Amino acid sequence: MSTGEPGVILKDLAIVLRVAPVSNTSRMVQWYTQSHGKIATLIKGAQRPKSPFLGQFDLFYTCELLFYARERNHIHYARECAPLERRDRFRIDWRAAAAASYCADAVARLTLPDAPQPALYHLLTMTLNEFATAGAAEAVVYWFELKLLTALGVQPRLDSCLDCGAPLLPAARPPVFTLERGGLVCAACAARGAAGEPCAPEALAMLAGWQAAGSPRAARRTHCTLRQLSAMDTLLGRFLHTHLDQLLVSRAIALSLLRRPDAA
Repeated sequence: MSTGEPGVILKDLAIVLRVAPVSNTSRMVQWYTQSHGKIATLIKGAQRPKSPFLGQFDLFYTCELLFYARERNHIHYARECAPLERRDRFRIDWRAAAAASYCADAVARLTLPDAPQPALYHLLTMTLNEFATAGAAEAVVYWFELKLLTALGVQPRLDSCLDCGAPLLPAARPPVFTLERGGLVCAACAARGAAGEPCAPEALAMLAGWQAAGSPRAARRTHCTLRQLSAMDTLLGRFLHTHLDQLLVSRAIALSLLRRPDAA
């Protein structure tokens, strides 16, 4: 990040990803910002009764953040912050909070510090707003994952054959998915020896549509059976683990909570 000399004051829009105690009163906050990517700020005395930061930030808030930029250790110092979006639903809806926690954790773990990606900030904003407005939905989690993979440059190829380039959906014979190569191979190429494993055609069609959709509402409006959702979970979960080399425990926790019988 180009910040000039240490101590330069910067202002940005920032989403709270994590909050951790440093002492009884001070907090370390990890943010995802619109113009500076993932940053961490030390907020001294944040929990003191007369602190100007008291009540001004919490998980999943979007804030206007003013901070002193320090290049050493990627730890900056917060000067001021003011909440713009509190997303109060996450304090009363544990399903929505679980889905939001996974999305925030994925962004925190899969991005580098001080590496701006405005598209990723926009994606996280859209997803959190969707959960805060309409509640959690498993299909929206998968939409988020597809868009996250696109932002990270490792999206699966779901619209055409990796070998011959032919469009795949709809297709008379279902294609196969090759995990290592990260995409689909048409039935004709598979018959000629291309490696892959079968996947539910209807689940693939839904994922391909959501990958192209600009809004999470496309996923929310899609009626999915439990079998189709399970197929998407398996495919995307294995893809994330293979191509990002990360085991996101928060993903399994969030999806298990969304599937609980009382989550309907």
